[in-house]
Amino acid sequence: MLNLLNHPIIESELTKLRDKRTSSELFRQSVVSIGSCMAYEVLKNLPTREIQVETPLETTKGIEITSKVVFIPILRAGLGLLPPFMKKYPKAEVGYIGIRRNETTFHGEEYYFNVPEINSETRIFLLEIMLATGGSLISAISRLKLEGAAHINVVALISAPEGIERIATEYPEIAIYTAAIDRGLNEKKYIVPGLGDAGDRLNGT
Repeated sequence: MLNLLNHPIIESELTKLRDKRTSSELFRQSVVSIGSCMAYEVLKNLPTREIQVETPLETTKGIEITSKVVFIPILRAGLGLLPPFMKKYPKAEVGYIGIRRNETTFHGEEYYFNVPEINSETRIFLLEIMLATGGSLISAISRLKLEGAAHINVVALISAPEGIERIATEYPEIAIYTAAIDRGLNEKKYIVPGLGDAGDRLNGT
């Protein structure tokens, strides 16, 4: 299930991300700004239940979120989206999955996996800047499925049609939230027009 999130602020900040002259400091700020806009939409379907709450004047109805929520950035670029999502829902727990791209095969290779205890009711949000071939996210999703995850969402700032199609084909039940769908991939499997290497630009390396 694909969700394209259009908003003037998102589009303005994406323009800054794409600009090769943008410094790492401003790049990080734009990622946080976009993440803040996306988080409201991405988290709107969390399961809730009605509760009673005492105001200073009377008893009224309210709601509370009933499921465990886990944010999992894909190292290292996905770390840029973690602060705005945690700000929107500080009660969430955090996991980390490290996946590096093999530059010969273009497949994702896991090198780090550390996530909280999860079950079939846990709501998981994979945070990534770029959804290119989908290899890294497919690898993360497959591993999380083995751990018992059933509710997994992908959050990516910029996506390529190839990566979207791969996830939709292999895991059609997974919701994908993205701020932009670019033209496609070049011969090196980078998104074009894209914004370059998100991890390098985010960290100044």
